[in-house]
Amino acid sequence: MSSSFQLESSRTTNVAKTTYLTPHKITLLGLIKYYFNSKKEEFDEELLFFLTDKTSNECRFPEPSLLEFCEELKNEVPLEGKSIKDHLLKELVVNLCSPHDLIDFLKASKNMIASSGVIDPGIKKLCRYSPLGFFVRRCHLEGNKLTFNELGKLWQAFCDYKSVASQQVVSPQSSASDSAVLFDLIKKYHTHKQVIIAKSDAEKFSFYLIDQLRKYGGVLPVELETRIREMHERLPEVSIVYYIDYLNCMQLGEYEGAIRSFYKFSNFCPEDEQNRNWYQHVLLNLVVLHAKFGHKNQALLAISEAIRMARENNDQECLRFALSWLYRLKSIDSVGTARIGASEQQMLESLITNAKESNSFCLQSLGELGKAQRILQQGESPTLVYESLLRSSALNMKAIRGSKNSSKSMYGQEKLLNASVYETYGFSTLSTLYTSQVINNPEGNLEDIVIAYCQLADRHISHGNYDEAIKLLSESKEKFLEIRTSASLWAACLGKVLHQRSTERGEWANIEVNEAQFGAICQDDEVLYSDFKYHCALALSKLNREDEAVNILYRLIEDSSRSRSPNQMLVTIYALKLAEIRMESDDPTSALPFVLSSLCLSERFNYQGSYLLANIRLAQILLHFNLARRSKNIIEKVLPTILAEHSLYLQSVAQFAYAQSIIACITEDKKANRDPSIPYQDILAPLDRALIGFRKLESISEILHILQLQAYIYNLLNWTTYRNKGLDKKN
Repeated sequence: MSSSFQLESSRTTNVAKTTYLTPHKITLLGLIKYYFNSKKEEFDEELLFFLTDKTSNECRFPEPSLLEFCEELKNEVPLEGKSIKDHLLKELVVNLCSPHDLIDFLKASKNMIASSGVIDPGIKKLCRYSPLGFFVRRCHLEGNKLTFNELGKLWQAFCDYKSVASQQVVSPQSSASDSAVLFDLIKKYHTHKQVIIAKSDAEKFSFYLIDQLRKYGGVLPVELETRIREMHERLPEVSIVYYIDYLNCMQLGEYEGAIRSFYKFSNFCPEDEQNRNWYQHVLLNLVVLHAKFGHKNQALLAISEAIRMARENNDQECLRFALSWLYRLKSIDSVGTARIGASEQQMLESLITNAKESNSFCLQSLGELGKAQRILQQGESPTLVYESLLRSSALNMKAIRGSKNSSKSMYGQEKLLNASVYETYGFSTLSTLYTSQVINNPEGNLEDIVIAYCQLADRHISHGNYDEAIKLLSESKEKFLEIRTSASLWAACLGKVLHQRSTERGEWANIEVNEAQFGAICQDDEVLYSDFKYHCALALSKLNREDEAVNILYRLIEDSSRSRSPNQMLVTIYALKLAEIRMESDDPTSALPFVLSSLCLSERFNYQGSYLLANIRLAQILLHFNLARRSKNIIEKVLPTILAEHSLYLQSVAQFAYAQSIIACITEDKKANRDPSIPYQDILAPLDRALIGFRKLESISEILHILQLQAYIYNLLNWTTYRNKGLDKKN
């Protein structure tokens, strides 16, 4: 699937299902006239089959150009196609050179139809109820209905239609006869510049565009958007155009225009029964818009109205989607002012039950995804999370087989949630696999794809692959520029990469520039802004402005804990950073409560990465209490798991802490007048591995700490050459 909006097209040139006369219909009428007058019976069968096929299947929109049609005629009627094509072009370009000629041509077409009830085998006529006879009669009727202005529009459209082929036919000089009078009047009143279109066809085309927007996402091409506006200027009563404009503005992030178009469309809905069915779906879109800006009360009012209208219209699918959005809004509602009769768990179970009753696999899959997310947030057994994810995956596969839409959005959401779950439980390889599936899906939703790119970029950062992360984001840039939401996520991710790299390198001038850009991108999104503030705290701690960093982290913990559905993983991350700052300020006792709370939360909610880092920090604190053996045992217990699956940062921290614990054990033996149980050389291997990791991460401060410790060990071993090399690297 293309990331931007596309119209489906095929190479078949069937006539479009329209209620008015078009240039393509005139061309088919001319070809029927050729068939009617033809005396070459050996070619009649092929031509008849071609005409029957093109006039009976009314599925082509937009209609083909004249040259496209002639090319297909030549291919499908190979023996005589070229001569038929030449005759047809001559008929259209030379013989039909004025509006009067066109009128006479339409009137003459009626002579090909047999009279009602009269069948004369000796006279060649078209049966009234044959496919060709029905088509000719319909064209004749549509020609009789044309008003003066409509005839002018049709003639100009016909002139434009045949102009591309006019160079292939030598046309005679046009004379200043009475036949030119009508065309002069048409030009005088500018009706030749207008495109003829009926209201019913405009509405069908509008609904077609909406289906395409829902199917592919993206935004309207500029040319198509211009055409729609021109159509709406001539037919302002086609109110569905406002809905198209609303969808387009939402994708572009022009929220003011989206709200304006929504209210314009809603003005037509109460009096228009057909549009009232659309109104409840528009309300669901309005819910998304309000939720985007955190207007939860307004979103709840809109969702209540959508539920009421869905019940009025007995629209069960819309009702179930509305209930799923109600559950989502209540789950993120931090104030809880709006009350509901059932608990959130009962509401979710009710949604899944209703979806089962209606055999809606897509909604069942959505319900199972919500259930898995709730179980994950509540810290229940990972087995239950995996069960819901597997059920969701199976239901989504059924939905894909039974739906033309292929449930693209559900596919992306399912894979992204799987990636997040496996990352949470410490299986980064599986997480990367699911993320890659979203990126490589040719029919994926843009917002899902940009989230997947950001997840993959984060994984590159955690392993010190900054260049790979920047390259990945640069290559995907063109996909997200047209959609404001996706572009914001992409820009925020790039800003985070640059900010983190500058922080680790100690490039303070770049940090200020990156913070200004990063903050401007994230200020409208609560989640992105929290992430931005966390990275600001990291930078402040590197700048020895610990008090400011601590204040930011306290506020982040408070904001996260105040939420009705707090993100406990973020709480553990913030607490661990607070503990790290306290430890660096030589106050390990004050760091202990943060480490213990993080350890308890991460174990309770199965956050493996945070759990392992909390164990490392606890081991480092125990060193300050002269519990070296206990510290070393804790690190040795978690080190294999860290080295197998986790980030380069966590591996490097663990190796450095392990080296510190070995030094503490040797020091403890010396104080007790015992021979060291561990040789000093055993310290160098974990230090070297930690140094390699932090160099790749470009963490200057950690590199300096390791080099200082290495120099100390080399000095004890009297390895002055190695010590001096390390000091040279430090300088």
